[in-house]
Amino acid sequence: MRRSFSVISTTFVLGATTLAPAFATGGKRDDGDEPGAGIGISHSIVLFFLVPLAISGVIALAVLAPGWTSSARKATKNGFLDDPNSDQLSSGPERAKLTYE
Repeated sequence: MRRSFSVISTTFVLGATTLAPAFATGGKRDDGDEPGAGIGISHSIVLFFLVPLAISGVIALAVLAPGWTSSARKATKNGFLDDPNSDQLSSGPERAKLTYE
């Protein structure tokens, strides 16, 4: 009960302090303050939804595309890059005994 009260009160205080500047004007306009025209709903959707989605898609494509090539698939074994010394290592229990110092 005490923890939930702490979380709720902390959330309220942080929310109130971040919202306070939004209510600071009180409806009064400053001298020379000329607000611009508001943006429409379609422009808002494009700006705050589609543009970040497109940026995320480009980043995902840049990360995933190299794995789609055949040369990248040939260079990996079971999803991991091959060890250049794998010819010298044996498989099974002997390989498990190897330690790194």
